[in-house]
Amino acid sequence: MKTDTFFVIGSFFLAGLLILASKPQQLQSHYTDKAIGKINEKFQEDLSTFYETTLQFHKATNSFQQEKISENILQQEYTTLRKSFKKIEFFVEYLDKEAFDKTLNGPPLPKLEKKVADVNILSPKGLQVIDELIGSGFPTHSEKKELVENAYKLKNDLKKIKRFLGVRRVTDRQFFEASRQAMIRLATLGITGFDTPGTQSGIKDVATVLNTQRTYLQFYNKELHNVNAENLLAQFQKITAQGIVQTEKEEFDCFNRLSFIKNVVNPLYKNLKDIHLSLDYETIEEVSRYPLAVNYNADHLFEKDFLNKFYYVSIVNDSNFNKIASLGKLLFYDPVLSQNNRVSCSSCHAPDKAFTDGLVTSNSNTGTPLKRNSMTLNYSVFASSYFHDMRAKRLEDQFEHVVLNKDEFNSSYPEIVEKLRTSPTYTELFVKAFPAYDKPIKPNNIDYALAAYVMQFNTFDSPVDIYFQEDNVSLSQEVKNGFNLFTGKANCATCHFLPTFSGLVPPLYKESEAEVLGVPEKNQEPWVLDDDIGRLGNGVTQEVADFYANAFKTPTVRNIEKTGPYMHNGVYNKLEEVMEFYIEGGGAGLGFGIDHQTLAPDPLNLSETEKEDIITFMKSLNDRKEFQFPSELPRDFSEKKLNNRELIK
Repeated sequence: MKTDTFFVIGSFFLAGLLILASKPQQLQSHYTDKAIGKINEKFQEDLSTFYETTLQFHKATNSFQQEKISENILQQEYTTLRKSFKKIEFFVEYLDKEAFDKTLNGPPLPKLEKKVADVNILSPKGLQVIDELIGSGFPTHSEKKELVENAYKLKNDLKKIKRFLGVRRVTDRQFFEASRQAMIRLATLGITGFDTPGTQSGIKDVATVLNTQRTYLQFYNKELHNVNAENLLAQFQKITAQGIVQTEKEEFDCFNRLSFIKNVVNPLYKNLKDIHLSLDYETIEEVSRYPLAVNYNADHLFEKDFLNKFYYVSIVNDSNFNKIASLGKLLFYDPVLSQNNRVSCSSCHAPDKAFTDGLVTSNSNTGTPLKRNSMTLNYSVFASSYFHDMRAKRLEDQFEHVVLNKDEFNSSYPEIVEKLRTSPTYTELFVKAFPAYDKPIKPNNIDYALAAYVMQFNTFDSPVDIYFQEDNVSLSQEVKNGFNLFTGKANCATCHFLPTFSGLVPPLYKESEAEVLGVPEKNQEPWVLDDDIGRLGNGVTQEVADFYANAFKTPTVRNIEKTGPYMHNGVYNKLEEVMEFYIEGGGAGLGFGIDHQTLAPDPLNLSETEKEDIITFMKSLNDRKEFQFPSELPRDFSEKKLNNRELIK
């Protein structure tokens, strides 16, 4: 009896051990059977293939340098490398953005390393550098040597990235985020030529990107069947097939980007979100504690809330925001903020001129011309740096520079606070806007109020926006042609990125760029480079680098018809003059020897009709909404002379 009892107990114990031993394998099997398990396996397989391709490409560059293979064979090897890269690009950029930008696919320009105490210059390397060399035709031995060195760096850097990503396992949420990010990159950096500065092969990349996404999405077939959403997958497959057909045998200069974005990229971007939500997987906005630059719930790139303006400021999106913005509107037009009570923000930023002043350079508080042109405040919140020289790092920090500048407001915060506290109207408005403060009229609250008002200057309601936002809306053929030239042959969109048409860099939209154009001092011969050193002289010690000399923030071209004269010094009065400057290769075309000019020095070879179409397109970026001056300003200050100040219009 005891023997039987022990046998039974032993059997149960052994069975329990077997169950415990088998549980991880069962879980692993369950994970592998799910879509995300197959996706992770596929990614690791594609990553290994890309690494092997980098080894092969490095061998090919050596053989090319030694003249053992022809340029045609090298081009074929590069095409193979690029196809392999495009299959893993979206995952690598999402999972290791820093390594992606620094070593794998950074632009062929020097940059400063961020978040370090000292100035550390990062030399350009990666696929964009290689692409530029491949597209050059290799006229010199040194360029062949440079190609070999870059191919060697690429395989070594990828080896480190592969080691890091080899143990990573993405979740369903991360897969959909990465996939939607890939659609943004395709539209803004892929088909525009930004990613392929030498070969201009971005259109050929489209098929690889779309086929990759189609392959990965197919793994969700069973899960979508379980939630009766198979139609979403079928829709995705149909749109990707349409996109691939559209890019077949298309050349870079004549590709219809307008149609591709409207009929392929935007629908795919929405479709990916719909699939994600139908499967009921968490989204980034459900797990993130902080605001995000890109609104994950947006359906497409030109939706009004595609970008989250609250990401770029310290202002909280709560029930008080509208009260803060209303207060900011009064302050914006009120000269009481200046020392002489004669100058307001609207003195240099008039609403009817897209918040510029229409002058060559802005006037000082005594009426004398200043050194720089007034920048538009439309869409200005979408940036990581502000002013032409990018010296301010938050929108709400700009006002301090104006207050303390002896040529502008020539005032101080204590002086402004003292004035405002003598107005019962302003006191009440500050109390309502900032109820948590015992004494709400404070310097930072003044900054927040002005910033909140400026945050409203983003309407995304131009004819181009409406075309993307609504069905059955048409554009003239000239505007369509202009859009395709702007985002293609003319290379405008490689600096003025969609959808802000500014230097805010996609796909994350977290960093603003400056460009060295070589702007002349005057629009006449003899040509002389303007002596304003721009970003190099902005006073930020971490930005003291020679390649920032003559660099200025890339502004938006939205409402550009209203913002002339143009350039930081207002040297050009007409858009036609600006276009001629770019067409001739900027400062290089004028004969300036600027080693670090970021604008391509080669002439664009645009016809008169093409130039006119681009200008027509840019004019179609005018917003429809008009902003109005306040009807009146508070006039209950204890000091009578303040009540007699003028509302500046």
